[in-house]
Amino acid sequence: MTHKKMDTQKKITELEEKIAWLEDGLERQGQELTKALEALDNLQRQFKLLFSKVSDPYAVRDLKDEVPPPHY
Repeated sequence: MTHKKMDTQKKITELEEKIAWLEDGLERQGQELTKALEALDNLQRQFKLLFSKVSDPYAVRDLKDEVPPPHY
């Protein structure tokens, strides 16, 4: 192989390595984004539940859900 062909092949190899690295990073970011969106959905559900409980202060609650008073 001539020197020019070797340089071209080296550049191609370096570019392929960079592409592989970028693809891996993109995949990891996608996974992290999916986890973050799932956590956000969970927090939104919890917020709606808490809001529904707080918005109706006269709602009848089951005694088992109440926190017992402290004992001295």
